Amino acid sequence: MSLRIYLLGQFNLQANDRSLDLPSRPAQSLLAYLALNAGISQRREKLAGLLWPEGSDSNARGYLRQALWRLRKALAGGALDVDAYLQVSDITVTFAEEAPYWLDAAQLLEPLAPDC
Repeated sequence: MSLRIYLLGQFNLQANDRSLDLPSRPAQSLLAYLALNAGISQRREKLAGLLWPEGSDSNARGYLRQALWRLRKALAGGALDVDAYLQVSDITVTFAEEAPYWLDAAQLLEPLAPDC
């Protein structure tokens, strides 16, 4: 089973052509950032500061935990193996580059066919 992530236009997350529910804007932003940087471990404090720059460190870390919980819940709701997509430790969070997923924004980086 693979995941499809649509960032261009309206955010949409799908597994097997079925939309997954991820209504939290911070969780959507977290997934977008992680997927755009797949395979690169992101330190939790960096993510917290990036997504909640005006909050205290303690509040930002709490918000990050909440966004991760929502993201994990959405992936599990699509019958996906969450651990195949997200590698989470006490220090870092990584979107697995080898996970079966498709990202619309990544298509912009692919070269055009010669007849275009």
